[in-house]
Amino acid sequence: MSETLTIKRPVLVIVKVTEGFKARMAAEIQENIKKLDAELQQLEFQLKRITVELEKKNPQGLPAAKQHVENERQKRLTAKSKLTEQLKNIGRLAIGTEVVQGSLESYTEINIGDDWEDIMGVEVVVCDNKIIDIRRRNQSSDE
Repeated sequence: MSETLTIKRPVLVIVKVTEGFKARMAAEIQENIKKLDAELQQLEFQLKRITVELEKKNPQGLPAAKQHVENERQKRLTAKSKLTEQLKNIGRLAIGTEVVQGSLESYTEINIGDDWEDIMGVEVVVCDNKIIDIRRRNQSSDE
């Protein structure tokens, strides 16, 4: 039996907060809010069009169609509210703090006797789109 094995493991991506990071994130969130606003306007237009069509052809289908559009509208309003909250939180982030931005996967070779936490606890730290550190969660050493 082989004593080594290649596995896929999660890698946590951490970003060091800078003014540039805050500006990029705020711009991205604002762009997403604009997209949601456009979708909400489109839904309003669709509702008016559907209402006119169904009043003529199938009035009993109108409540279901209105409910469907309202459900879609509520989804977008909820998403917009979450984005607005994220935008506020971005403004509150202190420069130099580290925030989790997501996770990736990497392959690594494991051997009998390896420390499992050491293998699985890998983080990549990014500052202004540059990798500034690759570390283990238990210690701050390069890989």
